[in-house]
Amino acid sequence: MLLLGLELVLASYVGLRVYEKSRGKIVSGTSLSAVTESPTTPHTTPSDPKLLQEPSRGEKSVHLHYVKVSGATLGLSVLASLNPIWMPITLAGFTYSAIPYLRLVEHSLFKKKKIDGYVLYGVADLMTLGLGHVFTATLGISLTHIAYYLVSNAEERSKNSLIDVFKQQPRTVWLLRDNVELEVPLEQVRQGDIIVISTGEIIAVDGVVITGIAAVDQHTLTGESQPAEKTVGDMVLASTLVLSGCIQVQVLTAGSDTTAAKISELLTHSIDFKTHSQLKGEQWADAWSVPFLILGFSAMPFLGPTATVVILNGHIAQSIRITAPLSTLNYLNVAAHRGLLIKDGRVLEDLPNADAFVFDKTGTLTSDEPSVGRVIIYDVNYHENEILMMAAAAERKLAHPIARAIVKKAESLDLTLPDIEDAHFQVGYGVSVMIGDRLVQVGSYRFMQQEGVELPDDSDQDIQQAHNAGHSLVMVSCNRHLVAILEMHATLRPEVIDIINKLRDRRSCILAIVSGDQEQPTRKLAERLGMDHYFYNILPQNKADIVEHLQQRGYTVCFVGDGVNDTIAMKKANISISLSGATSIATDTAQIVLMDGSLKHLPDLLEISTELEKNLDRSWLLNVVPSTLTVIGAFFWRMDILTSVVLTQGGLGLGVANAALPLRQLKTESPTPLLPHQSYAEYERTAGE
Repeated sequence: MLLLGLELVLASYVGLRVYEKSRGKIVSGTSLSAVTESPTTPHTTPSDPKLLQEPSRGEKSVHLHYVKVSGATLGLSVLASLNPIWMPITLAGFTYSAIPYLRLVEHSLFKKKKIDGYVLYGVADLMTLGLGHVFTATLGISLTHIAYYLVSNAEERSKNSLIDVFKQQPRTVWLLRDNVELEVPLEQVRQGDIIVISTGEIIAVDGVVITGIAAVDQHTLTGESQPAEKTVGDMVLASTLVLSGCIQVQVLTAGSDTTAAKISELLTHSIDFKTHSQLKGEQWADAWSVPFLILGFSAMPFLGPTATVVILNGHIAQSIRITAPLSTLNYLNVAAHRGLLIKDGRVLEDLPNADAFVFDKTGTLTSDEPSVGRVIIYDVNYHENEILMMAAAAERKLAHPIARAIVKKAESLDLTLPDIEDAHFQVGYGVSVMIGDRLVQVGSYRFMQQEGVELPDDSDQDIQQAHNAGHSLVMVSCNRHLVAILEMHATLRPEVIDIINKLRDRRSCILAIVSGDQEQPTRKLAERLGMDHYFYNILPQNKADIVEHLQQRGYTVCFVGDGVNDTIAMKKANISISLSGATSIATDTAQIVLMDGSLKHLPDLLEISTELEKNLDRSWLLNVVPSTLTVIGAFFWRMDILTSVVLTQGGLGLGVANAALPLRQLKTESPTPLLPHQSYAEYERTAGE
């Protein structure tokens, strides 16, 4: 009876395939979810990364459908064991539930022309049915559908959390037109428009503040826990939240062109990659498929067909294909919530192997904004504070880093800046202003030459010494007579020393600096940070040579730069990390972007990569142990088929649970939720409670 039932199952499937081909609906090689898709939907197999990496909205519902059908069939199998009258409808339900899996078996045998895990599981389940274990055969199919449903559900939640965090967009915005605020759909906003954003509203565009001041929560893009103050001239990004204040923003980009939208697109692509562990696991599993098949059927003459089925059930290909990508996806989720944009999920696996970290000096270890060092005075009629006061007054309305550094120095000394008149600014050279009856000029050596400023004879030596030390210079003249030179020193990022120490404490590796500066400042910084090597006078195009040199010595190189003039080196490195921040992610070639533009989250990145490695190792163990016990049980414990199914599927369940562990960590790290229209004062108060 049951052998006849097995024949009916196979005959039904063959008949279905003949019918499909006759109707031109060739769907061989579809996923478990593809049987109800439209003919125009591209079909993939679980060995294709797009199956588990891009589940459609309909995939989960299709899996749920088969869970229900196979579950009902499981109940019918119990009734069939009590009364044979239920057997035909049970076999019909089993056939319908098994069709998606039989497609995979057909695809492996006739398209790929190989024996893999799908073939082994298919043979095992059909043999189980033929041996009269209807309940166990149906249970195997049912548990398979449940596993795929749980995974597709978990992946959908993770992907929504990972990608949608960058897609928070209001449907309408307040457009300022002829001094009147009009509520218009976001789709109607164009570049150059001015929109008004108030407390509690999500910024819908990338743009520049032209009026007002606001505290903006931008942790979704940068990982910064503290709100950023935005005022006139500052850049704001879509999907960030105004906590307090009101600003008018001139639109630069909207819709799919915003930084948030580009991040979402990059994250979608980052999920497409198979991890190295998954690839190795699949290769290992596929390599052992034929030996498993031979072992199983070799045992049949001595131990019977039950042992054959038990051995075939011990294959682990299905578990590897499910758990490895799910683990990686969840850790990408954790990384994104910490302000780490990872463009290729495989890089998380490579990071624990990195044993050489090369840091670009300027913009990476040092800040973009310098600090004022020595003030070299040439006119005894002026003292240091007066010179700083004049320089800061002249530079006060300028926005470049050197101007900000000079003004900040004056503010730190509580200097009162005088009013200026008749200001003239030459981009890249300097500025001329009138302070009272004095003509004050602040700028470069070339600017002073152009303006006919008289330079003291002893200034040449000071200029040369400063250049040798790697310092830039700002000259200050009064009435076309040089009165002082300000040395501008590169400022070490405040987090750098702590980050380098943590990096050295966590792993055995070499640390190096690469710089275009002179030897002395590069060496001083390397000694201060305890670096193993430093490379100076390196042109941007030669940074890649340093990376290649280390690779030839056997090192796995991680290059850390600011994304400026680092493209070739980043492409050459095994791992590349950029501090370019959120605004340039689309053009940045680095595999990882630190979204807040600092090194603060570098230890988090290393921690996540290490945790992923441990998680994948646990998943591997949770797959291999049940498989090993199943094979041993077939030879020595006379294990029955039901026990082997429960044991192997239980290992898969534990693997899925292990893959979900980072989501628990994510819940504990989630920032305090912000209610719509909540004021910044309320936010501060609730955050402290």
